[in-house]
Amino acid sequence: MVKKPYFLLIFIVAALQARSQCNQSLGSPIINETFGAGIEPNGPALPLGTTNFEFFGGGQCPQDGDYSIVNRTSGCFGVWNTVTDHTGDPNGYFMLVNASYQPSDFFVQTVNGLCDGTTYQFAAWIINMFAVSGGIAPNITFTIEKTDGTILSTYNTDNIPYSNPGVWTQYGLFFTTPIGVSTVVIRMHNNAPGGYGNDLGLDDITFTPAGPQTTIGITGFTGTTLNNPCYQNISFYSNVANCYVTNAYQWQTSTDAANWTDIPGATSAGYAPPLTVAGTYYYRMNVAQSGNISNASCRVNSNMLTVVYQPLQPPFSQTVSAQICPGNPYVLPSGKAVDSTGLYADTVRYKKGGCDSLITNLNLTVFTKPDLGPPKGLCFGDTVLLSPGTFISYLWQDGSTKPTYNVTNAGTYWVRVGYETGCTAADTMVVKFIGCLPAKIPNTFTPNGDGVNDTWLIDGLQGYTNCEVFIYNRWGQLVFKSTGYSKPWDGTYNNKNVPFGTYYYVINLKNNTRPISGNVTVIR
Repeated sequence: MVKKPYFLLIFIVAALQARSQCNQSLGSPIINETFGAGIEPNGPALPLGTTNFEFFGGGQCPQDGDYSIVNRTSGCFGVWNTVTDHTGDPNGYFMLVNASYQPSDFFVQTVNGLCDGTTYQFAAWIINMFAVSGGIAPNITFTIEKTDGTILSTYNTDNIPYSNPGVWTQYGLFFTTPIGVSTVVIRMHNNAPGGYGNDLGLDDITFTPAGPQTTIGITGFTGTTLNNPCYQNISFYSNVANCYVTNAYQWQTSTDAANWTDIPGATSAGYAPPLTVAGTYYYRMNVAQSGNISNASCRVNSNMLTVVYQPLQPPFSQTVSAQICPGNPYVLPSGKAVDSTGLYADTVRYKKGGCDSLITNLNLTVFTKPDLGPPKGLCFGDTVLLSPGTFISYLWQDGSTKPTYNVTNAGTYWVRVGYETGCTAADTMVVKFIGCLPAKIPNTFTPNGDGVNDTWLIDGLQGYTNCEVFIYNRWGQLVFKSTGYSKPWDGTYNNKNVPFGTYYYVINLKNNTRPISGNVTVIR
């Protein structure tokens, strides 16, 4: 009874190849077959081409030449161990095989996107299902091949002995991709004959980048978890075994220790994380041969560091209300200057001997500036009302002190306003004359002498003193011409009434705009 555990420990250590300092650290698995998990006793079949064995979906005790995906097996054939999966997932599945009489493949898969000259680990956890002596021991060969079948590396488990209870053991090999090889086929092959025995479980089949032993730590601190209640600046360092010609680095962070994100710009052997909000943060470093760091299939991961930011005591807080004149900044306790109305939160930390902080909330009001608006255009005869807003006092460019100002001419206008605090502010606006088109050109008029609509009156045209107006009859004969339009057309030609009908006009405003044309009907 004393020797059994000792023998078992020696076997587990011997089952894995010896590891040098250049394959001590692993990356994220490229293949990680855990077979999933589920509350049903049996899981789904593997994809076609993954195994030579037939899928047995009728229970947890597959027959010769069959396999099942199960989360548990117990009492099969009276000689099997009671086994659950190796991964440790709740209701996790594993592959349960009752080996065939002829040697065949347990597991085959193609791996793409590899980097040449890079080391990888091909491994799996295996358990002999037999709980009694006398059965045929499983014997498995791991091979790594080119896609044409050329074998690049191989490893044999030898006979895997029985134990009661059964013990999951990891087997596998390390190999380095040759130059020019980026795709390989990995294979687990059954060597033992079928019959009484050669029954096994497979779980956690992985193909993983391997590389130099890589460890990281926190400067001035021993351990892997740092509580940082005072939000002190910290820095990470790394130790990487001398394996690659040139190392490339990429630091990563995570909030759940499972999903990792590259930190932009963190590509040196050391890293100083910025101060952040309260919470738990995880950090690690990737290492690869220079040129391969961006390929997750070619890099390895360091150990993980945990940093917890959580103040030990609440900081002292104060609320301040302040008002400033436009253009005069307000300086917060931290030294930051602000000049816009709003609520500001500012923190000043006392770092000598404690974690006390002063948090100031700066309900800042900046008095509204006078605003005359953007430059305006003014039509002849129009008026523009300037209104800068509501203030204590007003002073316009001509000495007026009213809240508003009526503009009838082009020019530059300004106003200076006063506030209750005594400060002042000003705004300026430019008004220009613009050539406004007539608002509406009538298409009919009735020159019948009744005093209503007797002339072709065009509102707004009288402001264009240089404009030209031409009116033609339907044969193209000019019946009216005018420079300026101070006297509207009364429907006559050579002092005689023109007949009822439609006439055509062209109006040139003489302001570099396209002439206006259309028709007007004379009704009598």
